[in-house]
Amino acid sequence: MTNSDRAMYYQALKASGVTFERHYRDYTTEELQTAYERLEAGRAAKQPQPQAEAPPPVPDVEPAPAVRYEPPPLPLDDGPPPDEPPPASFFGMPEPQPVEPVAPLSPMNPTEMAGERLNTNPELEPIRTDENGRVWFQEEIRKPAYPKPRGRRVLTYMESGVKTETVRSGDYIETFEVAGTGTPRVAEVKVTLPSYQVGIYADPRFPFKIHVYNEMQGFDLMDVQDFYGGAELVPAEAKRMYVENVLCYDIRTTVRAIEAEYRQLQLTGKIVE
Repeated sequence: MTNSDRAMYYQALKASGVTFERHYRDYTTEELQTAYERLEAGRAAKQPQPQAEAPPPVPDVEPAPAVRYEPPPLPLDDGPPPDEPPPASFFGMPEPQPVEPVAPLSPMNPTEMAGERLNTNPELEPIRTDENGRVWFQEEIRKPAYPKPRGRRVLTYMESGVKTETVRSGDYIETFEVAGTGTPRVAEVKVTLPSYQVGIYADPRFPFKIHVYNEMQGFDLMDVQDFYGGAELVPAEAKRMYVENVLCYDIRTTVRAIEAEYRQLQLTGKIVE
């Protein structure tokens, strides 16, 4: 006899309404099997026999208790027996609820698209100042997680056609195209705007503009080079890095290079506080 047989007898007796005096673990397989066989015998006696005349009434047989002796009292436990399989709800997992995707647009203006201010505002004209005193020149707009229509910038100009000019100089013949003299007509150039853009802001704590995208930040390349008077004069300690697709100087190494230079000037007496 195995534990699976003991669990089978226990479940069958429990389903038949038998009241147990002790916990499942306190019964042996033989005791449960004996009680089960006596219960089955009582059920078989209750069924009518296939005879021509009516069978005599069969007295009701109540299932006898599984065990008559009383062992030492043990604490009761109403939980399921060890071999009993867990309920079906244990394996059930709630179905995930659909979540609507949210485009990571600018927190200040959710309707703003990347490249919206392209060629509409001067480069150094600020658009807003946040609560931390940072002056923003361009919003950070992250690439959306799902495809969506992009904006388009439409440029119009007057098209007058082209004409070919040929210039002969000795043995050389040069051919090029110049603006034509035909009837002008209106033409359009459509430029698809990008799906994301790097943010640009000025922090009062630093002398350079900062480019930011997806929690990556770097000093403006031209600001640092203008501060030192040229790209060749920038200390080698100031490392370059890309903030998305914009080449910048790493903030940490650049600040360390400036501080080291400042300490050196103090030690040589060129700066006196």
